[in-house]
Amino acid sequence: MIRAAVSRPAVVWAAAVTLLLAGLVSFTRLPLATRTSVELPRLTIASTWTGASAELVEMYVSSPIEAAIQSVRGVRKTRSESSEDGARITVELEPNADVQLARLSILERIELLRPDFPPGVTSPRVSNYVPQELSEEDLLTLTISGPYTAGTLQKIADEQVEPRLSAVPGVGSIGVQGGTEAGVSVTYDPALFRQLGISPQALGDAIAGARVVRALGTEQRGANERPVVMRDQPGAVEELANLPIVGRGGKPFTLGALASVRPEEDTRGFFFRINGQPAIAISVSRLAGADAIKTAGAVRDALGELERRLPTAVKLNVVYDDSVELARQLRDLLVRGAVAFGLVLVVLLALLRDWRGTALVMLSASVSVAGTALLLYLLDIPANLLTLAGLAMGIGILVQDGLIVMDRLGTVADTPADRARAARAIAPAVTGATLTTAVVLFPFLYLQGNARAAFVPFAAAFTIALGWSLVASVVMLPALARGHRVHEASFPRSRRRYARLVIGAIRWRWATLALTVASLGVLGWGFVQKVPRFSFSGFGEQRTTLSAFINFPRGSDPASLDAAMRELETQVVGRPGVEQVTAQSYGGFGAGMRVLFRRDAEYTAIPQELEEALTQRAVFIGGASVSVRGQGPGFSSGMGSVSSATFRIKVLGYSFSGVERLATDLKERLERIPRVRDVDINSSSFFSAGRAYAVTIEPDRGALERYGVTAADFSRAVAREVRGPVGRQLLEIGGDEIPVTVKARGARDRSLDELRDAIVPNPAGAPVTIASLARVDEREALSAISREDQQYVRIVAYEFRGPNKLAQRTHDAFMKSIAVPPGYSVADAGFGFFEPDESEQGLWLVFAIGVTLVLLAVAIVFDSVWAAAMTFLSLPIALGGVIAAFWLAGAAFTREAAVGVILVVGLAVHQAILLIDAALQRRRQGAAHRQLHRLTPLRAVRAAVDRAGMIVLVTLASLASLVPLAIGEKVDTLFGAIALATAGGTLAGTLAAMVILPALAVRRAPRA
Repeated sequence: MIRAAVSRPAVVWAAAVTLLLAGLVSFTRLPLATRTSVELPRLTIASTWTGASAELVEMYVSSPIEAAIQSVRGVRKTRSESSEDGARITVELEPNADVQLARLSILERIELLRPDFPPGVTSPRVSNYVPQELSEEDLLTLTISGPYTAGTLQKIADEQVEPRLSAVPGVGSIGVQGGTEAGVSVTYDPALFRQLGISPQALGDAIAGARVVRALGTEQRGANERPVVMRDQPGAVEELANLPIVGRGGKPFTLGALASVRPEEDTRGFFFRINGQPAIAISVSRLAGADAIKTAGAVRDALGELERRLPTAVKLNVVYDDSVELARQLRDLLVRGAVAFGLVLVVLLALLRDWRGTALVMLSASVSVAGTALLLYLLDIPANLLTLAGLAMGIGILVQDGLIVMDRLGTVADTPADRARAARAIAPAVTGATLTTAVVLFPFLYLQGNARAAFVPFAAAFTIALGWSLVASVVMLPALARGHRVHEASFPRSRRRYARLVIGAIRWRWATLALTVASLGVLGWGFVQKVPRFSFSGFGEQRTTLSAFINFPRGSDPASLDAAMRELETQVVGRPGVEQVTAQSYGGFGAGMRVLFRRDAEYTAIPQELEEALTQRAVFIGGASVSVRGQGPGFSSGMGSVSSATFRIKVLGYSFSGVERLATDLKERLERIPRVRDVDINSSSFFSAGRAYAVTIEPDRGALERYGVTAADFSRAVAREVRGPVGRQLLEIGGDEIPVTVKARGARDRSLDELRDAIVPNPAGAPVTIASLARVDEREALSAISREDQQYVRIVAYEFRGPNKLAQRTHDAFMKSIAVPPGYSVADAGFGFFEPDESEQGLWLVFAIGVTLVLLAVAIVFDSVWAAAMTFLSLPIALGGVIAAFWLAGAAFTREAAVGVILVVGLAVHQAILLIDAALQRRRQGAAHRQLHRLTPLRAVRAAVDRAGMIVLVTLASLASLVPLAIGEKVDTLFGAIALATAGGTLAGTLAAMVILPALAVRRAPRA
């Protein structure tokens, strides 16, 4: 293949130009996103049931779903969180399970359960689980404003905006937040109805019969037969007041004479504000694999079209557009990549001293990048910032094969045959050098969890680029190198100084080795003691956010929740460095606020200052549980800054009452410890409100029978006396389906005593109260019920007042003293707020496998165990360089840094391979002497001096591609961490190859 290419340079030129053009076109058509598309082996099932307690949700929603999906193939584990008004179930699948097939199977099982769900339960939604550190921000967020009621704006959003935006290519989902639900409220006076002898049920019957569409038969007219249809329905809300109701003795009444009929806009206890202003917000997320920039442009075009068709003065305002920042980052990355390309070009010109040879080497790197873009496009792999950054950083690595080939071409005559012979001779070494880098990336395919989703596309793109680099260097360069003037650069003074340094290292061999071992020991100590390590990190760019959560006891006044959240909003809205503040309620007793910081303020003191301000303000909010936490790079780690003096113990068991008894026993034992305070056995989850209160109604069947009240009539009577959607009827009015609710006067503000005294209609017309027919009481209950694999979970939380070390010792001793009955388990729940992601442990497995594969590759290429051993000895020094870089920079060692370490394994051996190849040649030159298998000091010095120029050239080319990407970046960002780790390891690997390896490789001849 090499000989054929050398004999047809015109064909090679045409192929190279064609590939460059195809790669350029493919790059412009690659779908771009901030992060990789994620499909982890995990699914989330969510359903809502408004007005239901956690126990009811667990009994009638969560438990049946868990039981149904346990037998689905590929399901490994389930976790459920049953809370007031809804359930959330997380399904963990086997690592090799087909996520989409499992999702379809779960949907089929749920569809079979739908008829058994109680009224009011929404259809469960099954979606792919995306962890927070991998999730993207919404592509766009827009608000709807205008001189109309919130209900009218909500209708516009639901009926016009959402359907149009959903049809835009690339849009994945549309979410509408805020607004109200338009409806009709029918309010009656129970005392008046008792006087008139009218049952409140008559109101519901009249409303149900307000719309009649019925086929009555057919009419024969001549030879034609026409259907007869009766259609009667109200055209406006006001027409409901004219509905007839028959009272005692057949006396007719109208609905308007008996009750108040008025349209209302029910906020359902929710509020939604952006930057302190009430809003109806629409969030747009992109479809996996869609280009974020093109999708955002198409959405903006659709918004312009919509505004021309919307009612007068209705405005659609885009308050957030992630594509703007993505475009900026992409431009920045292209500029940095161009600078890296230019710096590598300058380095090659300075050291090769031949413009044609330099141009050919850079052409081989360009072909490699173009070929990678083409394959990414053909394989339908979307590009993200991590993938593109990897290619930009890899420019210095991609030119290494070309450098080695051009260096060899400079040692032979400039004829086609000699160039082909030199290329064939160097091809195994180039293949081995490339293989040592590529094999390090192969184990990424075996990562699981978040790490796989984040880094596999990066590894795939880098491996493809290395493959193209090998082909371009070995095949293209010999064919196009005619007329080059590449000769080995000579720096005699530098060579002499370097030779004296190597001689000194070999002469003081044991001192060199001792100093190396001592340095590695100090660096190892520094890594353990001085370098912070955070395993929870946001792959890619994670935004800095500050969140605040407020929880009031159930039944509290919603106005108190609204006022409390407004107090927190005043602390952050309009502050410097704040990009957007979103506040949202989750019913009448819980709300959350999210503060998004500007990118230029993320690493300032502003996030910490606002967190402190919110924490201090939260102290003055009485009667509520308030938590404040920061997350993202602006705080100490990706996990955020959360402080807690609470220990948590997790109790598991299949019996709810048994778990409760065990938790109660633990509580009693903990309360005997003097320093323990605030033991809570209702802390079912880390962010739940913990305690909640529920009103229980237990009907007396005997009393119901005495008064002739059926259970159905009793439940309808209670529903009319309390706030909630139960009893709501959907009625088509003026072509729109509108909910109509019938409630007794005062139902919205009913107290418990007033509920007990409410009158229940009965056939005898007697003044029977609810308390006469049932036991009405309130009790403390869980605000959420957690289960794991159908086992109930109870979290026992307590505070320890005292020094941290004493608290930990006391907690450990208490955990050891716990003995649980068979079928139950007790474990330390820790302090974490999130499920632990063990995927970072896979990075260390990747590292170990990568080292093994590198050693195997070196042994195969050189057919020498000695060469593999020398390569292995260079790795600790390269890793020491990584540690030194992070220690000196004061940076945290995150999973991004671990990726840099893995790359170092492949890169560091490049320099070592160059030296080892020369050393093997020197050893073989002594085949006729006693030093056949020995490397004498003289030969070691000559081998080192012979390859020093190439090692320096390779190192400078690699660093030239890393520096532009690292300048201006914080060391705890994605690019900064990888660049810092790679640069530190590369420099240390160069030191190892040029100074320490010659001292290690020398083996003196035995004395005569």
